[in-house]
Amino acid sequence: MNKDFYTTKFPSPEFKKELLKSATPYRGNLGPINETLQALAAAPLICKTVIFEREYVDKDYQDEYAAFYSRSFKKYPPRAVRLHFFAADISDADIPRLESVVPPDGYLGFLVLRPTDLQRVGRTILKPILKDVDKEFVHCQAEFSAHILGQKLTVKAMPFIQQDTQVGACAQASLWMVARYLSRRFGHREYLPGEINQLAKSKGGMGRALPAELGLTWKQMLDALEGMGLAAWSYSMGQFDDCSSHIDAALPLDPNATEDQKKQHQQRVRSLKLADIAYRYIESGMPVIFGTNNHALVGIGHTYEHTSPAKAAIQRIPGFITHNDSVGPYRTIPLLASGNPGLTFAQVEDIIAVVPIEVTLRGEAAEVMARQAIQNALKLQTQNPSFPTYKDMICSLRPEFKGILDQLEYRTFLIPSVEFQKQLRQASKDVRFNLDLANRLIALDYPKFIWVTEISSSTLLNQPKREDRKCLGRVIIDSTAPSHTRGEMVVHFCDLLGMLDRQTGKAQPWEHLPNTTPFGHQISR
Repeated sequence: MNKDFYTTKFPSPEFKKELLKSATPYRGNLGPINETLQALAAAPLICKTVIFEREYVDKDYQDEYAAFYSRSFKKYPPRAVRLHFFAADISDADIPRLESVVPPDGYLGFLVLRPTDLQRVGRTILKPILKDVDKEFVHCQAEFSAHILGQKLTVKAMPFIQQDTQVGACAQASLWMVARYLSRRFGHREYLPGEINQLAKSKGGMGRALPAELGLTWKQMLDALEGMGLAAWSYSMGQFDDCSSHIDAALPLDPNATEDQKKQHQQRVRSLKLADIAYRYIESGMPVIFGTNNHALVGIGHTYEHTSPAKAAIQRIPGFITHNDSVGPYRTIPLLASGNPGLTFAQVEDIIAVVPIEVTLRGEAAEVMARQAIQNALKLQTQNPSFPTYKDMICSLRPEFKGILDQLEYRTFLIPSVEFQKQLRQASKDVRFNLDLANRLIALDYPKFIWVTEISSSTLLNQPKREDRKCLGRVIIDSTAPSHTRGEMVVHFCDLLGMLDRQTGKAQPWEHLPNTTPFGHQISR
């Protein structure tokens, strides 16, 4: 039997007819498929052609079928339908020669329709929906591929799936999305929906495993991640009243506030502190699971507003870009309520950040180290009466920095050290970073992953184009360093360079490297 393909223009009456044939009956939540199709029809994707791949053997649906649907009284088909989306005009005759007719960015991804009663959107790999590349950033992306008649089609995306309620609810869907992305990004093994559900309930089942319509507890989600060999940190809303003092400084309490206003202020500060933590991991390309009182979704990116009067980096982030299995892929939720009727981050009570197993230092602890390193450097004595401290010396050498040093912003992210070295090579090649300094930093011995904190200010970040946004320097931190120690390896700030040998704990004398700052801040990985 030959493979069964059907090509149709998108959108068209023929497409809608074929879609109904593949997706009927469909009694569940239509939001994700409707939102996805609307996004495909609009800019920037502008889909022109859809290829229906009938009788598709989808490994994730096969697992769901074996775990639940094959045992039902009703007969469910064991195979699915996969829809391939193209930003090019393609005919049936073009299918054997897609590699020659599809332009490099012409493949938009695919969506699997499961032949179930509810929530039919299965494994979906769709190109990010970014309308403004200077204000929208999806950091959690990996390269995925599909094959049509042996022809490989690739797309960079974040995996999406809709809960089917029988083998997985929103929590299982969120875990699947995180695990599937990390498997492609870092080479972990793939986990199927049924496996994730079993791992989640292996230590605290609380009754039968299937159907899974009641979802998972927070602990069960953490158990599932542990069972998959993934390292995870859990954070709760009220956990940080005594931490993240930079958020308290950015949002001071009105001394004349009423009791109700104090409660509202406390809630806002707590929410912003939780968002600040999530932002560091998302900025690192690490997906973060958001938990409300009745739902779970995955943070994968963020929007950005360069004109925000920010005192903390999180204040430049109007919202997070999420994969929400009840709404669809690449949906933005605002950070603050502000009268918004839909879901906002203000409703998020807990988050789970998943990191590589080699990383033992939390992002917030790494930033504390970086902030302390910069503050210590500015206070250092020079023994010169003309400029008694390093801060005075910097202002003398670079007068344009004088008004900036009292209004610093810190942005922290995790990055593989080999990727950091690769980016340094490219930046120096493009004359965006000092060549000699790049070579020195490249030659250092790093752990597998490093935390990087960029130091900047509103003056340097208030630029409409992302490539024009700059920072005054960076601190490189050992991602395996214990908290409350000196984990910084490199401090490059305002033309000064300091290095600390992590093996001996000895600091090298500070060096002055003229005109090596400011430089462009890192945008994506």
